[in-house]
Amino acid sequence: MTDRFTTSDRRIFENFISPALYVYFRVKRPDIEACELRIRLTELLKFLILSHEFPGNILFGEDLDDLWHLWIMQTREYESLCCALPGGRFIHHDSRDQPTTPLTWSEVETVASAMSEEKKAKGAARAGADLSPEKLQQGAERLLSFFASYIENFGKIQPEVVHCWPSLERLLRRMRWSLDELNAFLIEHATATVPADSRREALPA
Repeated sequence: MTDRFTTSDRRIFENFISPALYVYFRVKRPDIEACELRIRLTELLKFLILSHEFPGNILFGEDLDDLWHLWIMQTREYESLCCALPGGRFIHHDSRDQPTTPLTWSEVETVASAMSEEKKAKGAARAGADLSPEKLQQGAERLLSFFASYIENFGKIQPEVVHCWPSLERLLRRMRWSLDELNAFLIEHATATVPADSRREALPA
C-alpha cells in the first residue's frame, strides 16, 4: 500500500476489496494515481459502512460518486458488498434527476426541460435540493452526526481525505477552522451525543 494509508484504512480496504476488484477500478480509472484511488475507495467504503445509520443524500462529491457508479456496475460484487456491510441491506443509489412525484405522459417533456434548466442554473449539487431553513438545519445536524460517528469508528479525519468530502471543506472555510480544530469539535460532539455504552466498532473483526 502506501504510508498515506493508516492501519485502520488498510484493514477497511482489504476487507471489502479483492485484488481482482481493485484491478477493475484501476482499468476503469487509469487517470487516478494508485494511492489516491485507494484513498477514494476507502472513504466511499466508510460512507457505505455508516449509511444504514444515516440515510439520505450522499455527503461526498463526484470523485467518490463516480467510483460508486463503477462498483454498482459489477452487480455481483456490489451485492456481496452490501450483504457484508453493517445492516446487510442492499444500498440503492438514487438520482435527483428522476422526479419524486407522479407524472402523466403529457407532462414529461415540460418537467424534463424545467429540471435541465434548473441543473444548468444551480449546478448538479443544488438542483432539486430542498433549501428551506428546516431542511438546511436537518442537513447540518446530519452532517455533524455523520462525521462524529466517522471519528468514533475510523479515527480522526486525516488531511489527505478532506478533499473527498466537499461538505467538510465548506465547513472548514466557513468556520475558519484548522483540521485539528474540526476534529476536536467532532470528538466533543460525539462524546456529547453518543452514549458510551452504545458506541461500537462499525467494522467486522
